Amino acid sequence: MASNFLKSIEDKLRYLLEERLDRLVFPGVSSSLSYTLIDLIQKKIDEQVDEETIQMPDLILLKVSPDRWDAWQESLPLFEEVSQALAESWTESGYGFKTNPVIQLLQSPDLVGNKLEVNIAYTPDEITSKQTLLQKITRKTSSDSIPKEACLIVNDQEPILLSKPIIKIGRRSSSDIVLEDPMVSRDHIQLRADNGRFILFDLDSKGGTLVNGYPGHNVALKPGDVIRIGNTSLIYTHHVDHPTSNTTRVISGELG
Repeated sequence: MASNFLKSIEDKLRYLLEERLDRLVFPGVSSSLSYTLIDLIQKKIDEQVDEETIQMPDLILLKVSPDRWDAWQESLPLFEEVSQALAESWTESGYGFKTNPVIQLLQSPDLVGNKLEVNIAYTPDEITSKQTLLQKITRKTSSDSIPKEACLIVNDQEPILLSKPIIKIGRRSSSDIVLEDPMVSRDHIQLRADNGRFILFDLDSKGGTLVNGYPGHNVALKPGDVIRIGNTSLIYTHHVDHPTSNTTRVISGELG
């Protein structure tokens, strides 16, 4: 069943990615990426013993070279469609997953040109609930607690590096990230670093805060989370350490 199912997913991925991704990034990337994703998903399935409780990977990490970052950024709306298609396919075929699949883009200085590193994984158990959970900061906030390579992508623009343990975001001119959005409060949200993660706090804003479409007042952020305040969209990301395994693949853009 799994092989036929994955073949149908590969066909769907190619249908979604073909031409659009090739046009934005480089020719041939859609077929290479589709094949690689299916191959890595198959390996994740093969690692699981109980076929009745197979969990599909819900985190896809795409590491790209800095010189191709702008081109890949233009593909973010397309990847949202791909994520939704994967979630629907998982559900229709009776497979489980912790959260809706997320495709996360990361820059890697180790990659050049059109090379692409693909990794699939599972989101940690403590951050899989769709409901907003109250998070407690158990230690003093310091620079040591800042997640590695943490950044925010505001309205699909250049990433803003989060290099301070406390980040204030709003319309106020003294904010760390100033948003010129009339629907955003002067002091809208605050991010506080805690043990290698950022916690988002809504500062009693008038319009409220959405995280992945759900109201968020006190939320531990994970890579790929989409924050919505006013008319502004912010995508959060940070470096995720994964052990080297056969679920990582480097695709070269030098296609023969």
